[in-house]
Amino acid sequence: MELKRAYTKNPEKEVEKALQQIDDNKYYVELERYGAKEVIKLGYVFDGKKVISSYIE
Repeated sequence: MELKRAYTKNPEKEVEKALQQIDDNKYYVELERYGAKEVIKLGYVFDGKKVISSYIE
């Protein structure tokens, strides 16, 4: 899971960056090492009271 604060006027693009960061930094590798069969990658961007989210299975 990657949480971000929106600093641009395009929070949808920011949520895609959050998902890309999960892949770039391989946050899921240790979960797989411990036997996780399925990892769902979650990205959340907070823009004031608005929350934009996305996921990849």
